[in-house]
Amino acid sequence: MAGGRKREWMRKKVATVTGSRRVRLLSAALRRRGLVAGGGLPRVDFLQNLYESILFYLLWVIESVVVLAMVCFFFLRFGFRL
Repeated sequence: MAGGRKREWMRKKVATVTGSRRVRLLSAALRRRGLVAGGGLPRVDFLQNLYESILFYLLWVIESVVVLAMVCFFFLRFGFRL
């Protein structure tokens, strides 16, 4: 019985060593691709954020004007009675 327990212990030890090796290889691959904080995340550009927010509000205003124009056209074309 003692030999069986020893083999089981060795099998578990080998399994954890190969598992940790897989984790190390995966983390190294992710670090090379720049997906892990240790490898450095891509820097977010301040001007890009500013551009996106300005563009969002500009498109929001344009959409509001278009919807308002369509409502005005509908009421002018078909009258104000529903």
